[in-house]
Amino acid sequence: MKENSLEFWLDYIQTLEPKEIELGLERIKPIYENLIKSKISSKVIVVGGTNGKGTAVEFLSRLLMTKNKTVGTFTSPHLFHFNERIKINGMPVSDELIIKSFKLIDESRGLTHLTYFDFSTLASLIIFNEFNVDFMVLEIGLGGRLDPVNVVDSDIAILTNVELDHQDWLGEDRESIGKEKADIFKFQKPVILGQHKVPSSVLENCAKMENQVFRVGEEFNYQVDDASRRWSYSFEGEKKVAFSNIELNGFSVSSLSCALTAFCLLEEEVNVDLDSALDALDLKGRCELIDKRFLLDVSHNESSAKYLASFIQRNFDEQIEINAVFGVMADKDVNSIIEPLIKRINKWYVTSPDIERSMPAEELGGLIASKRTNDEVQTIKSVTGACLKAQEDTGEGGLVLIFGSFYTVSEAFPALKLLRSVA
Repeated sequence: MKENSLEFWLDYIQTLEPKEIELGLERIKPIYENLIKSKISSKVIVVGGTNGKGTAVEFLSRLLMTKNKTVGTFTSPHLFHFNERIKINGMPVSDELIIKSFKLIDESRGLTHLTYFDFSTLASLIIFNEFNVDFMVLEIGLGGRLDPVNVVDSDIAILTNVELDHQDWLGEDRESIGKEKADIFKFQKPVILGQHKVPSSVLENCAKMENQVFRVGEEFNYQVDDASRRWSYSFEGEKKVAFSNIELNGFSVSSLSCALTAFCLLEEEVNVDLDSALDALDLKGRCELIDKRFLLDVSHNESSAKYLASFIQRNFDEQIEINAVFGVMADKDVNSIIEPLIKRINKWYVTSPDIERSMPAEELGGLIASKRTNDEVQTIKSVTGACLKAQEDTGEGGLVLIFGSFYTVSEAFPALKLLRSVA
């Protein structure tokens, strides 16, 4: 492995990181203030929430690009290549830019211990500054209060929703989780809330920070007509737009509306080709249908699994055979993820992504087998093997659903490429 390769640097920064997730801003803040803070001239929008963050980030960036703005986006995790996390105008930045930033961070940190996410966040900010982007749209990775992105003084904060996930780190209930996530709000800066019933802890923090709050159902709203496949949006009862075919790729209308609200706050005129902005959205693994045969989704908690179940109900006949390839991380509440789908799935091909944090396939298979008959659940060690077996067993006109984590979906793509080449 070449010392100046991105692969080398990614391996190197992971050797600096403990096996356990380490949250906190104490490490990153001095380096951020030394290298970056005084240089930021961009407008900064941060996007937090349990689900739908990636959709909001991507759509907002596409909207701003229609105004000929330069937009840097930072998201996580990636599906295939690290560069996907750091994009400028929708294009992943080069290995060379990331390596250059990593070297600068490594030289500046001294004896300070930085995590993989610290390095990633700082690198994105350095690169965006170098390109003097007009806007930075940054996704919060985990929680909010202690996430590295929260070191930035943002101009607008979006909170897509608050649901149960990462309870070991964020708290056991929505109130506790909401308190953590709402800490991304900055004093007297606008806040966009994409959920009708947000925890009171979120609203309490808005009051404390004297935020101007834009809530779905109040300052902005959307309506979906399932029959015509159209949806409409309004902002403060004035700016109204309508779209068509919005959910064909499974994007959350709520998240899209949050992004559109931020766009209304940032730009006086919204007379842009919004359908083109939607067509340009490219989010792999979000209710992504391939060859009308494979449905891939990165859903990994109860809320996203419910959305996946509703997407299937809306888009597929209830008589269609659906077999699932399923793999999750060990810290997930498996029962809450499978419950919305358990009655719709005919057969389960349970697997374990090739990552230390994944739940062993045998353990996962046992959990599902306790709810289904044994002949409906097969345990297959590799994701590739599970995909191949599911494809083999699924009849013509049937659907293979692949879900449970980013890692499961990522490892499925090589298998699908193989299957498509021999089809």
